[in-house]
Formats: sequence, structure tokens, C-alpha cells
Amino acid sequence: MSTTKRPVLLAFVDTETTGLDPFLHDAWEIAVILRADGQDEEHVVRIEPDLSNATAEALRINRYHERTSAPGWVWDDRETAARRLHTLLDGAVLVGSNVAFDAEMLTHLFGRYYDQPRPWHYRTVDIVTLAVGSLYGRASEWTRHQCDATWYGKVAKAVGWPWRTHDVSRLVEVDPPAADVAHTALGDARWARSVWDGVTVPDAFFAASDEQLAAMAGDALSRLHGGQS
Repeated sequence: MSTTKRPVLLAFVDTETTGLDPFLHDAWEIAVILRADGQDEEHVVRIEPDLSNATAEALRINRYHERTSAPGWVWDDRETAARRLHTLLDGAVLVGSNVAFDAEMLTHLFGRYYDQPRPWHYRTVDIVTLAVGSLYGRASEWTRHQCDATWYGKVAKAVGWPWRTHDVSRLVEVDPPAADVAHTALGDARWARSVWDGVTVPDAFFAASDEQLAAMAGDALSRLHGGQS
């Protein structure tokens, strides 16, 4: 029997729903960006919801009627979509903005077809909590270097309380989703990925070798001079 351990996958997830109660409302658009071995695969499913308990505010925010009436919109078969998602998320670490909410919505979807409706890793990651932790980590570093504990108060003021999601995103130098993609499942999943990478992946400039830096400089000079040598 093979003892090879399956690598832990990252799954950047977002759901668009008909409301906030997983017992009453449905997820109608679900995006998963699955990262394995540094490669990302995007998956989006669309499941026609029951609108009888839908809240008008939720449908307004995620532009349900506008988007689902657009030319080319197609609904996926519910069970097929659920089984596809369950397979994708098996063992993965869910990452997203308030991803606990997305996990609850998915749990209720999977519960219709599986005895184990939570196939993912038990520890999920909320990008805002991650980003705020990063900022407080920087405050600790600055405090130690400058012997100035006011950095903690500066971070607290900047992120607000309760934490303001888009403000926190900007503080780690990631722009929130543009208006045309905000509150779309794939747009928000991509944003979650950007925040994750903004905190956990070093800037290419600082991680580059001397040879790579020289190549970057050469490319920049080439663009500056219009590609002329």
C-alpha cells in the first residue's frame, strides 16, 4: 500500500447566494480556484436556486437578475455540480473573505448528496484575518526596531473595528475588486487569492537573484526607450 501523502491544496473560494441563512438560502454561483504545485485552475458552477425565500438585498448586491438574464447564461445540473465541487475540495484548505460563510453554504449543498458534507481541511483561512495578522506582525517588527509601541495603535486605527475588509486589503497593497466584478464568485475568489499572495508571497524584486534583477532592469530600459537598443 502506498504511503505517499497527498499534498495539501489551496482552494480560493467564493459563493454568491440568495441570502445569509444557509438553512433558507441557496448558493447560486460558486467559484473555486484550486492551487496545486504552484498552478491555479479556475472552476465556476451555476446552480439555479429556489427564490421563494430569497432576500431582495442579496439579489441586488450580487446582481442576480441582471447577470442570470444575460445572453449565454447556462445553469449547471445541481447534483453534477455538487459532486464536481466535492471532489475538487476534498482535503483542500479553503481560503476566502469570511470563508466560514461559504463553507456553511457548501455544507448544505453537499449534505443533499454526501454523508460527509465537509470534505475540506478542518482549518479554513479568512483573508482579512490573515492580512490583519500580517499588519500587526509588521507593527511588532517596527516597534522592536524603533522602540516605538505606537505602531500598534497606528495599525488598529488603520484597519478599524470591526475590520473594514477593503481598507485592510488596500493596506497590504491589494486593490479590492472593481465594481464590474465585485460580488461575482470568480471575481471575489481572485481577489482572495491576491490578498493571500500579497501576504504570503515575497515581491518578485526582493526574491530575485542578481541575474534576474539584471534582466528586469534590461526589460525596463528596453520599454523606456521604446524597444530600441
